[in-house]
Amino acid sequence: MDTMERDLAYVAQQVRFLRKMLNLTQESLADMAGLTSRTIEKIESGRHRPEEQTLRSLARALKIELSYFQKPSPEQEARQKEEIRRVLRKTVLVPTDPIRSASDFLNAYGQRDGLRIDTSAVKSDEALEIAAVLVDWIKDLDGVWEDCGMSEQLRFARSFVEECMKLETLGFICHLGSHRQVLREKGRPDLTFNVGLLSIQPKEGAQGRRYALVQLEGRWEATDEDRVSLPEGYTL
Repeated sequence: MDTMERDLAYVAQQVRFLRKMLNLTQESLADMAGLTSRTIEKIESGRHRPEEQTLRSLARALKIELSYFQKPSPEQEARQKEEIRRVLRKTVLVPTDPIRSASDFLNAYGQRDGLRIDTSAVKSDEALEIAAVLVDWIKDLDGVWEDCGMSEQLRFARSFVEECMKLETLGFICHLGSHRQVLREKGRPDLTFNVGLLSIQPKEGAQGRRYALVQLEGRWEATDEDRVSLPEGYTL
């Protein structure tokens, strides 16, 4: 659909709504979408007609359909609100921090019930080989980290950081974070799991804390505390 057919005020409202719902700054959203903060600012002003590719980049970053930016009919709006409610129950915004020192690793890593891995941004074979080593090391720690002594944990952290520094020379930064998710099944008590996230991102724009959107599947839902919530002043 040509952006000429889009309601600019509606596009601005939707972008601003999602950004605030996810507690993102314009700079953070721009970073996630591969855009500039000035572009986000102009879109949210409602006076700028974004290119279709710009909206596609935003949709990919926010894990939504492109049609979200098209003003709906009343019937479509009701369905859209229900879809937003469903997405809120199953979406977690995960803070991740760069790993550049042993203390960074020790602060970010803890006992996990599971691990998510995102190496989708890594394209070169050399970087992928290092990423594979990091992933294998993290997986090997499952269930044994708490049994390791402090000196052993420190040795591992230093070795892990050495590989992270190799990645950085190739233009990538390793980030670690975690989130909670709950398994809800009728007739059974809720089960809450702490899940780690290992994310390897391009060095440009990934110097500090980053946020990753994780969409849960099946019967998994975000915990009430970690669930993405509506910004103040918005209702569904």
